[in-house]
Amino acid sequence: MNLLYRGFDIRVVREVCMAGYELLYFSVYRKSDGWEFIASYTEGSDTVRAYVGYMKERVDHFLANPEEDELQDDGETDEEYTKRILKHRVENAKTEKL
Repeated sequence: MNLLYRGFDIRVVREVCMAGYELLYFSVYRKSDGWEFIASYTEGSDTVRAYVGYMKERVDHFLANPEEDELQDDGETDEEYTKRILKHRVENAKTEKL
């Protein structure tokens, strides 16, 4: 299932992996600049629809509080981290208008 939600492209699909069993693959990209918010897979038994709901919650949370999802990197100064969070806030504002 693919959808655009609040300026983020969300994709969630259940497919057979190369080992022969099903996995749930998911990815979320910000539309304004193509930044990857999350991309991974799970062996869980959640439905695609349920996981889309979970990804929507993650997007909502990130839009409200990017600093809670984007932690400060080792070696990154407080000033650099603040600038990175500000950049996310600016891009989030842009992407919500798309």
